[in-house]
Amino acid sequence: MKKAWLIAAVYCLLILTILTIIANEGPSKKGIFDLIADIGGTKGSTNHLMIYTVAIPVIVTFFNQVTEKFESPLYVTTFGSRFRTWHAHVICAFLLSFILTCLIMLISFLIGGTLVGMNNTWLNYSGSIAQLLHNKETFQSIVPNVSVEHIIISLLVTKFLGFLMICFSVLFLKQLTNNSAIIMIILIGLAALDQTGVFRTPFYTLTTTLSIRNWLDPMITIYHCIYLFVITLLLYGTAGMLYERKDFLS
Repeated sequence: MKKAWLIAAVYCLLILTILTIIANEGPSKKGIFDLIADIGGTKGSTNHLMIYTVAIPVIVTFFNQVTEKFESPLYVTTFGSRFRTWHAHVICAFLLSFILTCLIMLISFLIGGTLVGMNNTWLNYSGSIAQLLHNKETFQSIVPNVSVEHIIISLLVTKFLGFLMICFSVLFLKQLTNNSAIIMIILIGLAALDQTGVFRTPFYTLTTTLSIRNWLDPMITIYHCIYLFVITLLLYGTAGMLYERKDFLS
């Protein structure tokens, strides 16, 4: 597992560096948070492109290894029951979500800070948010919403809950198929469908991203966090019931 973590860290560093460089393209001057959470909701090292290229591949690969390890005869005997084996997976889901959140945030600030510095340009009238709004009064009203503390807390909470939901999505799908490629295709397909906006309201990974709408109305972020928590609970309960019926001998 140590080798797997090292590979995952290197992979995250490489992909997040590419995503940060992409977010830095364009004629306008960018700030640190433009590179981390672009106000469009897609670009940046923590937004939707990251879900496709980092979160889903890393989580699916991780749980493929975890499942093989925990469901081996030795571990099944050690745990002694399906309940304990299942909750070993659950603990791993929480640990992975926490570690992946911290790792992505750390890399994002290191790479973004190296490219453009650590200044929060969103607080300035020359920043990308003010330029997008073209309304000084509206901009002044949302300045408290884009303070460094508020942005970081929003990023940490949405990313952790988003990763946790993806973890339990993987665990749920693993009760239906052991093919990691199929699971990855399903999750990326759901994320892509969500991004098209065909259902108007975000229903999957788009709830984990932050765009200008979140900074104009912070309640959207709170609603999305509650939604992520509820969906995670439903996946946890459903996958847990399916796991109780799992035949380790087949």
